Amino acid sequence: MELDKELIFKVMVTFPHVLEREILDYNEYYGTNFEIIGTIYDDVPFCKIKVSKYNIANIFGLGYSLSSLENKLKEEGEIDW
Repeated sequence: MELDKELIFKVMVTFPHVLEREILDYNEYYGTNFEIIGTIYDDVPFCKIKVSKYNIANIFGLGYSLSSLENKLKEEGEIDW
């Protein structure tokens, strides 16, 4: 079920640039339109994301694919936490 209502939400991330990279790939593959519209740096970074072409599973799917990408990049030594 695709939703056509715009949704804006914030997520805590470790590496905003990795989220940006994953959003580009995720949107292309799944036909969604996730977009980072702001990043807030507090103790940890939070990204504000806007989407209007999605279904609920895409929100969880983006989180899962971000986690997988971060683990891959960590194993390859590209990021460290």
